[in-house]
Amino acid sequence: MCLLGIVAHFFGICYYTPQVSLVRSCRAIGLGCATLAYPFEIEEEELRAEVAALNDDANTDGVVLLLPLPAHIRQRIVTDDLRPEKDVDGLGSRNAGNLLLGFPSFIPSTADAMLAVLRDADLSVAGSNAVVVGRSNIGGKPVALVLLRQDATITICHSYTQDLASITRSADILVVSTGRPGSITADMVKPGAIVLDAGINTVNGKVVGDIDFAGVKEVASFLTPVPGGLGPLTHLMLIRHTLLGPQ
Repeated sequence: MCLLGIVAHFFGICYYTPQVSLVRSCRAIGLGCATLAYPFEIEEEELRAEVAALNDDANTDGVVLLLPLPAHIRQRIVTDDLRPEKDVDGLGSRNAGNLLLGFPSFIPSTADAMLAVLRDADLSVAGSNAVVVGRSNIGGKPVALVLLRQDATITICHSYTQDLASITRSADILVVSTGRPGSITADMVKPGAIVLDAGINTVNGKVVGDIDFAGVKEVASFLTPVPGGLGPLTHLMLIRHTLLGPQ
């Protein structure tokens, strides 16, 4: 039986909700799942010792480290403490480097979920113009690499990009991971484009993505909703990684 360990530092709404959903997904298919919660004040060496124990535990096949960590803990040090074969969300440098070089690796679950959406919906990637808005290490960057491996032509945009709308309107595939609700509106989307919304925000008590869903759905040919779009798939990707290993 596989055991997916989740190392969490804080039970705020942004962490608790997806964690509970992931645990339910694991249990639904009979995958053992343990949640390990630590206080915000935990020292870096204590957390590293806990990660080391999970590395050495023969019953633990995968570990998901919920981010961000507290400011007093060096996130890169802790993520790199995870053995690459147990780093099922691809957070560590070894998996990130293998992804860049095209070697077998664990792909961050959000990027892998997007690839699964495109594949399962039989949407063409090769030869397309793909614009990725956002450049985080768990969102924009790995998504761009995954799409590049699928022979798309990639443009990455960020907060310093000039005339963003003119670039997004050129996209056959538009990936949005800005962390800002409503940052992409209908006039910024090419008619018939494929739009993947990786945002998770709370506005007036409701969970919303990074795009103006009501407007963009009238323009796009394919659009992932929030909630209920990529989120559940990211959990399935983590489970898949735990069961099958790096791809």
